[in-house]
Parts: sequence; structure tokens; C-alpha cells
Amino acid sequence: MKKSVIIYAHIIFWIIILATKFVTPIITRFLSVLEFGQIALYLAFLSPILFYIGYFVIMKIKWKKKTLLMSVLGIASIYIMLFLLSKKVFAYALAPISSVFLWIIIGCLFRFFIDWFNKRNDLITLEKENLTSNLALLHSQINPHFLFNTLNNIDALIFDNQEKASKSLIKLSDIMRYMLNDAKSDFILFQKELDHLENYLSLERIRLKNSNFLNYSINGDCKEILIAPMILIPFVENAFKHSVDSTIENGIEIIINISEKKLVFTCKNQFDATEIDKDKGHGIGLSTVRKRLDLIYKNRHQLSITSDNSIFYVQLELEIHEN
Repeated sequence: MKKSVIIYAHIIFWIIILATKFVTPIITRFLSVLEFGQIALYLAFLSPILFYIGYFVIMKIKWKKKTLLMSVLGIASIYIMLFLLSKKVFAYALAPISSVFLWIIIGCLFRFFIDWFNKRNDLITLEKENLTSNLALLHSQINPHFLFNTLNNIDALIFDNQEKASKSLIKLSDIMRYMLNDAKSDFILFQKELDHLENYLSLERIRLKNSNFLNYSINGDCKEILIAPMILIPFVENAFKHSVDSTIENGIEIIINISEKKLVFTCKNQFDATEIDKDKGHGIGLSTVRKRLDLIYKNRHQLSITSDNSIFYVQLELEIHEN
């Protein structure tokens, strides 16, 4: 939890506590003891409803400074209007305020600790998943097949285009450095993940027989966006692994769209249905990617994978983290 959120929570808590100290004198000025007692009785029956308002509703709202400020101003405006219209009505509205806030806060706290406990369990599960999949993940991305093919392609370039061969070696070095260093972090700048993806595509382009076989585009601003590493590359690797002959056009299409709060990744490739089942052991598999997404982006992603008419289509939507 951000430090600013904790500070705001402390401020709001003490404002509520101190405000309730001024409530009783105002209430007793306009309401009798009997009327105050009736309100307390009604609140006893309403307390479960208030509790679950905090539990289910308040904790689901994505609070921002603007939302919080508007809520406070809205509540204050209502009480000011009631005071101006009728002191009696104002007192009736003010009397239950401390109990209302109390039960809503208790409901919020219950939900907070349950979510925290579930998130802690998810993190433990994720750590276990990472321990078992890190080696496979590393082998998947720097596997001998990809490495040897890339080195052979670079070797061929040395005699034909030394500058391109040198740049390709640098890209391969960047890929290995990324895998060994940056990919260990929980979240990284999306630009680094994008650089890794583009380095991979550049090395794959060397062996393509048709320059129009791969179509890749990115739309939107990716600055200050955070993403879990190695989320996108397995889909791209899978597309190259199962794609058809690279002599055709539009064999693989990769599109990344970035909006204010969402990243949408689509990857489409043509494949030969007779070859799709031959090498199932390669890589960590899409099932592991699904598990990582469920753990890291729980309730904050949508993944759709379809296979129809020799077209394999992946669409992944992620809620964006900002640095």
C-alpha cells in the first residue's frame, strides 16, 4: 500500500473520531432522549446492512483524490442543506453518523484483511510457480534451437553484411542480458519488455523469406507503464514456432494498443494443423502463462485464445500499472 494512502487513512480516521465528539451536543439540542434512543434502536437493525455496504461496496470503489474530495464535499453539502431547511431533520440525519461510519469502517476492515490474506497466499503461490518455471522459462527463451539458428544466421551475415551481423549480435546479447537480469523483477518498465520483444522479432526476421510475413505495430504511449516481465513473449514465440512457411504474406500479425488504463495485445498467426501437435514439450506452454496471469493480474486481465480455419488468435487485455 502506498504511503500516501496510509497517511490519508489516518487523517480521515481522526477527523471522523474528532467530529463525533461535536455531534452529541448538537443532537441533544434538537432531539429528546427518547428520539435519540429510537434512532439507536433502528441502527442496531441496520448495522448488518452498513457492515456489508463497507464490505462489498466501499472496498470495490477505486478511490482517487478527486473521487474522495467529491464524496466529502457531497456529504457536507447535504448536511448544510438539511441544516438550512430544518434543524430537526438535520439532527435526525446527524445522530446516526458515528454509528454509520463505525459499521462501514468495520466492514471495510474485514474486507481489507481478507483481500490481504488472499493476496498473500497468491504471492506465496506465485513464488512457488516462479521457482518451478524460471528454469523452463529461461530455456524457453534462450533454447538451443533458437540460439543455434540465430548464430547460424549471424554467421551467414558476417560475409554478406558485417554491420547487420554486428547489430544482430548486440540484439542477441541484449536478449540474454534481459533474461538473466531484468526478467527476475516482479514488474518492469513496459519499454524494457517492448525492447526485448523487438529484439526477438529482429532476430527472427533474419530467416524470413518474405519481409511481409511479419506485421508488427504498436499504438499509444508506453512511458511510465509497468508490466510483469515475460508475459507477451511466450505468445510471440508460440506464433513463430507453429507458423506456416515464411514465403507467404501476413503469416504473423502482432498489434499492441495502449490506452489510458488498458494494454491490449493481439497476436495472430497462420498454422498447419497437421504440424501443431509435434513438439508439445517445447517452452513453458501457454498453460503456465495462464497461471502467471491469474496470479499476477487476478481480476485485472482478459485472455482469449482461439483456433479456427488454420488461424491461431490470441488477445490479451491488461489493466495498466503506472510507475
